[in-house]
Amino acid sequence: MKTFITVALSALVVVLAPADLVRAKEKEKANADADFLSQVIPGIAASVKIIEYAAKNASDERVRDFAERVAKQHKESVKSASEHAKRLKIDVVTDPDKESKETIDKFSKLKGTDLDVAFLKWLSHGHENTTVFDNEVKNGADADLRTYAKNSITSGNEHLKEARELLAKMKK
Repeated sequence: MKTFITVALSALVVVLAPADLVRAKEKEKANADADFLSQVIPGIAASVKIIEYAAKNASDERVRDFAERVAKQHKESVKSASEHAKRLKIDVVTDPDKESKETIDKFSKLKGTDLDVAFLKWLSHGHENTTVFDNEVKNGADADLRTYAKNSITSGNEHLKEARELLAKMKK
């Protein structure tokens, strides 16, 4: 009888252990979603303020037009990410004014082509590192949020390409 109980308990452990691992992985993926949104929403919201500043103050019409398009896309991205956060019941705190103030202060000291180049370099740098988005695509629990992250990488790469092209034209 003692052997039977030992065998039964061992079998139960073997059956239940994978279920615990699955639950742990699901929780880890849900945490990945929360971490992603907690980083992305404040960052993109702050970038909107900076990009809008460049759209108003850039000296080159091509840079102003580009900044206006990127600002519009980033606003849509913040809205979409915020809707995902609400749907997934993830609270995200953001203060775009505080987050963007330092960069806008730096830009406000520049004029003309210096501002245009500084903005394009800043935007390029911000779009080069897609680690946060890549991590969500690979590890996120929510399929719609993974799609948002994947689409954001594509948009970011387009912004990066255009910013680099504009920089190259300005240096000629």
